[in-house]
Amino acid sequence: MEYSELFWKVPLKELKQGYSYQDSTEQYICLVCGKAFEKGIIYKDEDTMYEAEKYASLHMTKEHGSMFDYLLGLNKKLTGLSDLQKNLLRMFYDGYSDNEIVKQLDGGSASTIRNHRFALREKEKQAKLFLAIMELLEQKNGKPRTHEKATAKKQLVPVHRTATIRDERYAVTEEEYQSIVLSYFKEGLDGPLSLFPKKEKRKIVVLSHLITRFEPGHRYSEKEVNEVLEKAFVDYVTLRRYLIEYGFMDREEDGSAYWVKEGMPAVNIDRRKELLQAYKELKRESGVYAIRNMENDKILVGSSVNLDAIWNRIQFELDMKGYRNKQLQKDWKEFGKEAFAFEVLEQLKEPKGGQEEQLKRLAELEATWIDKLQPFEEKGYNE
Repeated sequence: MEYSELFWKVPLKELKQGYSYQDSTEQYICLVCGKAFEKGIIYKDEDTMYEAEKYASLHMTKEHGSMFDYLLGLNKKLTGLSDLQKNLLRMFYDGYSDNEIVKQLDGGSASTIRNHRFALREKEKQAKLFLAIMELLEQKNGKPRTHEKATAKKQLVPVHRTATIRDERYAVTEEEYQSIVLSYFKEGLDGPLSLFPKKEKRKIVVLSHLITRFEPGHRYSEKEVNEVLEKAFVDYVTLRRYLIEYGFMDREEDGSAYWVKEGMPAVNIDRRKELLQAYKELKRESGVYAIRNMENDKILVGSSVNLDAIWNRIQFELDMKGYRNKQLQKDWKEFGKEAFAFEVLEQLKEPKGGQEEQLKRLAELEATWIDKLQPFEEKGYNE
């Protein structure tokens, strides 16, 4: 379970302490950074040894300060608190008297501060009533509370804490997430992107999926980032820009280093398993294809796990002048796309087994056709 998702599901008691115990993994999970501490393991800090829960509490304090500070520092859209209210709560927490707060604010009066205290207490009462109303509503409709197990497909995908915008575009259910990934990564979970969507909700899902290809805590050069993204999409510059713009990734001002932003959700293992299963269940034609130049009869022989998707992707890359085969790219520009045809040479029969087995069989089938057609030099585009 992703810790950002866990953040919203834990009971109030665990939210206040900053970590949660998960029976399924026997781990104490930090709600801020997602770091896990396994029950039964002894952890050392300087000269002192701690059992897991004590160390989780120590980690929370040393790495993130108090949970009060962390919660108070969250975006206004999450807390509903104005900057003034946050400042007042901070001073209340630190034990300032009303008169001392007046001096700190450089204006107002003690009675004004008392009014603010009263308004915050009223806000607390309203929050309790609203929570009770929502619980009763969900009980009436037979829906579980957020900290209980809900139907996975209808759950909203957690918004990453570093998101630069938070609105209805992020309201994506697990079911929608799966559908979008299957639609835009037609050649497999770790395969290339067929095209970059224009609609914001789909764009966010695609970026959420792509960021999992980077390792949290690792600093990448721009070249390394480009290499990862180019495997996914010919226009890797656009992907890199959006990963920064939407708060998935950060970088040094001079572009010398890139990294996954701290607070990004960990890879959701359950979601990944479901996606892999969904790909297995898709009825896709796998096999060997040829792209034929009808002006000079030169061909390119290749293979794909999804013959329906590969031609669209290759055409897009050629139109974007980013296809890796330079000779085919040159002829595409010279003769135009109307001069080229896509042909299926042979479908893979009974594409059973895992992805590795399927790719192995495809490679063998492709090698057989290349040996047969010899699509080199004057006869073809293969190298």
